[in-house]
Amino acid sequence: MFNIKKITFCLGFYLSFSSLLSLPRPHNPDELGSVQILKSALSIDTHYLLYLVDDFEGERPWDFYRVDSFLTHTQFAASIPKSEAFLEESKLLKESGYPNLENQTSFLVQSYVENPRLDHWEIRPKEPILLPLGMPIQGILWVYSEGHHINLSMGLSQKKSKDLYFDLGTLNFVGWRRLEFKINLPRENTRLIQSMSFPISFASFRLKSLTSQKKGEFHLYFDNLCFVIDKRTFSYPGSEVNDTWGNKR
Repeated sequence: MFNIKKITFCLGFYLSFSSLLSLPRPHNPDELGSVQILKSALSIDTHYLLYLVDDFEGERPWDFYRVDSFLTHTQFAASIPKSEAFLEESKLLKESGYPNLENQTSFLVQSYVENPRLDHWEIRPKEPILLPLGMPIQGILWVYSEGHHINLSMGLSQKKSKDLYFDLGTLNFVGWRRLEFKINLPRENTRLIQSMSFPISFASFRLKSLTSQKKGEFHLYFDNLCFVIDKRTFSYPGSEVNDTWGNKR
């Protein structure tokens, strides 16, 4: 019995520190703990950069690019997360090079599901958002949903490469959630970054309706889209990426 308890405790301890590298889960009960882990990792290893892609305060225009619905609408709305985790992450962003961060609005996405089996949407910034030179290894996005059976992914673009899409999971929860996702770039994209010539840009959000989604209007909110960037240089193109993110706690 003692050994079982010991194993259970060790497993829980390990999972708590590896949560930053896991795919988004239906519910993370310790969002504040995840923010604290992020803060600790950034303080331990200065090679990592917390990059704010967009705070959705209205400075950057966004719009639907490809849609299957007659109703599409975006705007910046005065609705933001109220959790302690969001407030702590905002403080961390201010300490990480964004002292003027205000967090007064979020990004409202509104549309209509007509055919749950087929409907999909793509939302893009007017211009792709160039990321700092380095290896994006982790993404973070705050999302508000009302139990929608809609899948969310986001796209990255890079010259001389096809666009890459990373899954954030199904938005079948109610309220605000902090979604994390690990970024594993294919080797060819890693080599392009290592050449110091082809950085990556954030390109789009993609939404896809699941067959279980009800027909009708839906809306979502996004806030504080961030990436963790490994900004170390590499000795030669094609060398292995020494990702120590999960080992620096």
